[in-house]
Amino acid sequence: MELFKKTQLDSKTISEIRKLHFQTRRLADRAVAGRYRSAFRGRGVEFEEVREYFAGDDVRSIDWKVTARSGRPYVRAYREERELTVMIAVDVSASTATGTREQLRDNLIAKVGAVLTMIALVNNDKVGLVTFSDRLETFHPPRKARGAVWRILHEVLSPGAQNPKTDLGELFSFLSRVLKKRAVIFVLSDFLDSGFEQPLAVLAKRHDLNAVIVQDPVDFALPQSGLVHLRNPETGQTVLIDTHFPQACAQFAAAAAKNREHTTALLKRHDVNVIELMSNKPFMPELRRFFDSRHARH
Repeated sequence: MELFKKTQLDSKTISEIRKLHFQTRRLADRAVAGRYRSAFRGRGVEFEEVREYFAGDDVRSIDWKVTARSGRPYVRAYREERELTVMIAVDVSASTATGTREQLRDNLIAKVGAVLTMIALVNNDKVGLVTFSDRLETFHPPRKARGAVWRILHEVLSPGAQNPKTDLGELFSFLSRVLKKRAVIFVLSDFLDSGFEQPLAVLAKRHDLNAVIVQDPVDFALPQSGLVHLRNPETGQTVLIDTHFPQACAQFAAAAAKNREHTTALLKRHDVNVIELMSNKPFMPELRRFFDSRHARH
């Protein structure tokens, strides 16, 4: 199944996509691709050849029949079944088209998704894409497609989804239905949703699930700007806050911290890897640290 979002892009958006495409090709260098390869291993090994024993080889791999016939020790060599299925799931709800510094969340999501896609393709893995709001927006099944990086930039930076809200539970249920074999899944979202624990638990049991939480500085601390109208882009609700009033700012920060702690605790409870990114900071150092930490755990 393949769903396409029918959109007309203006020249400015196309220019931005081309620019990001060039940037992501540069960011996804061989060193990062190597980190990814060591972090995400294939599902098993397959027999490659019988070769002569060398000092340091595991004696348990000695092929005793060949050794007996030749009079010299030989070992059975194997190679890793490298190819993985990678799914990039991208939140395109209204809240991702927000940001206060450097860039909007959707711009950061586009870059990160494109880099992950390119790294996976460099390692000869199959890559799929799904975009979602409170419903499935587009779905491209995993495959080795040269245009996958362009596609993810196009999908994320196209005019917004018709439905402004987020439904992570629906996304997780959909992926559980369509992914029949174990896959590596990256969910790129601000995770401003609730009530998705049950479908999350089902998906995480069968797949290697990784949450990329895209955040903005204003999520945690309001700027000193006097009276500020805060509008929820997904519900349309607004609230007036006096940012010169310390108690109001403190309450906002406490509520935001509590919500984020609840979300990360929920994800980790189901063995979901969490990568937290900020819209005003470079994301490649965080990806490198994530790949290195995964490698160290294996």
